[in-house]
Amino acid sequence: MKTILNGICTLATAGLLGLAPALVSASTTEAAKAAEPAGTYKPQIWVNLGGFSRHFASNKGYNENNLGLGLEYRTSDEIAYMAGAYYNSVRKTTSYAAVNWQPWQLGPVKLGAALGVMNGYPSLANGGSFFAALPMATVEGRHVGINFGVVPSMGKVDGAVILQFKLRLN
Repeated sequence: MKTILNGICTLATAGLLGLAPALVSASTTEAAKAAEPAGTYKPQIWVNLGGFSRHFASNKGYNENNLGLGLEYRTSDEIAYMAGAYYNSVRKTTSYAAVNWQPWQLGPVKLGAALGVMNGYPSLANGGSFFAALPMATVEGRHVGINFGVVPSMGKVDGAVILQFKLRLN
């Protein structure tokens, strides 16, 4: 059964990755941005639905279906505040609060890092809170967005790539 579920998750991830550019480009905000006066930005509220991870050490049995719930409040093209919880790779609940600072943009892709506090990993701070920084890329359309991050392998941490899905509320 676990093999079947892993296969379904792999196919779902591949399918969503394949559809993501089309979904995001179909809901692009370029026309909306062109209609706004220069220097104005309407804050955006997003709900984060968790996502998927793919670990570099794929033979260790990590949970890679990391569903959760969170909010993201984007105050500008460069800054978003994030908080939420998800079912992590070691099958524990992780709570997080972070600032996603993305000062660079390549076309529709915002680039930077999420800096914050999280918990729920027994091998780090005995499951308690610790600081974390992750390189982060974001693509946002009018209603659908994706956060893509990289967890580097360091010390007691087995690295992974992460994909988080979000829906805009306003």
